[in-house]
Amino acid sequence: MSMFEHVRGVSVFLSLVILCALASGIAVGTDHGDHVDRSVSPPRAGANDLREIDADRNLSSGTTFWQGQTLVVDDPNEIVKNDRLHLREYDEGADQLGALVREFEIDGPVRIDTTSLQGTYVLVPAGERTNTFVVDNGTITETTEAAAPFEVLVQTLDVRLVGGGASNGTVETDLELALTSNRARYNVNVTAPGLTFVELESAFIGDRLLRDQNAPYADRPPIDRRGDDYGMYADNDVIVLRGFADGRLQSDFGTAESIPRAVTVQVSDTGVTDTAEISASGIETGPFEIAKVAAPGSVRPGTTVRLSATVRNQWSIPSERDVIFRLRDGGQTTIELSLPAGASTTVSTALSAPSDSGEYEFTIATDGDSANGTVTVTDPNGSDGGSDEGNDDGENDDGGNASDEKNGGSGSDGGNEDNDGGDGPIAIDVNLRLGVGALLTLLSGIGVVVWRRR
Repeated sequence: MSMFEHVRGVSVFLSLVILCALASGIAVGTDHGDHVDRSVSPPRAGANDLREIDADRNLSSGTTFWQGQTLVVDDPNEIVKNDRLHLREYDEGADQLGALVREFEIDGPVRIDTTSLQGTYVLVPAGERTNTFVVDNGTITETTEAAAPFEVLVQTLDVRLVGGGASNGTVETDLELALTSNRARYNVNVTAPGLTFVELESAFIGDRLLRDQNAPYADRPPIDRRGDDYGMYADNDVIVLRGFADGRLQSDFGTAESIPRAVTVQVSDTGVTDTAEISASGIETGPFEIAKVAAPGSVRPGTTVRLSATVRNQWSIPSERDVIFRLRDGGQTTIELSLPAGASTTVSTALSAPSDSGEYEFTIATDGDSANGTVTVTDPNGSDGGSDEGNDDGENDDGGNASDEKNGGSGSDGGNEDNDGGDGPIAIDVNLRLGVGALLTLLSGIGVVVWRRR
């Protein structure tokens, strides 16, 4: 065999080896890449999955958490000597430990329910007040003489429906859920009475435009239950959208068999909930209805005007809104009112009557309804400014009418005399002028004829 044939055989063999390696690498890479793309490693507490122990977040020193979250801490390195630890309040200003909140026994991961917590706390060894535990991502790492606190805050949430302009003839179907909270990002459960999961899915992520507008933040942890590419799952007709901050969720209820009476948004881990309702005539701006208003018929200048209103909460959940009382030229008062679902109460206020006599409009307004009326301010001597003005106006009106009748009557009668007799001075003057003009025209014509004959 020649040298050329030997080299060519080696080249062919090496080519086959390289091709096989590439094919194997591509197959392995494809399988591995598909697995990585479709799964996200969840946060872990020690060696335990958060989902397995039904927790929301790993506890870490120096971190802020939200009331209602379930935190988890573990001691895989056996730093806790007596297998018990205490959760205590902590005063940052005074750098002192406070009251004992709860005692835990370390036997695997410990779940800390924050439903009743609000403020700053530390974990300390049971029976000690000089050292605190340092916790990093759910794991106790060491003890320290310095404080290693964490904070628990209360999340706020306000949900309102904003019209987008589209309508099905009765109410707007293209709506936006405006969310406002003191928390930057959070997962939300969205429900609506009478709508199935499929209808909710269609309303919020039914097409690519909605999916783009309502897309979750990429850096959010996965939903702690059955999730998909859009960060949602079907559970008792609840659609879960993840990672939303203050802003608006676009929706389209045009394909639903009926428009929901309300849309409820609940933060997944804290349980904070708010509801935006839709009335039969469109978007209802608030929960309260003003059922009855009471006001005095008349008051004296500068005295007290007492206004009251019976307010009813139309919503199916407890609601809190402001009730505003206004009196023209008499000031304004705002009352913060909280009512259970379906409850009603009467609120009242006292405003100062204007110093001038007359009628003054008052308004009672709240988020969802308003009412108005008038209060008469009268002079203490009985001849109130409104009455005097009425008399003055009446006298002027009567005098004006009498003058008009006199002048108008004279003009009207003169016109009638002209039409009937035609012998008035104006008519005589006009007739005389017409006669003289005709005579001059006739004489001029005769002169022209005589001149031409000559």
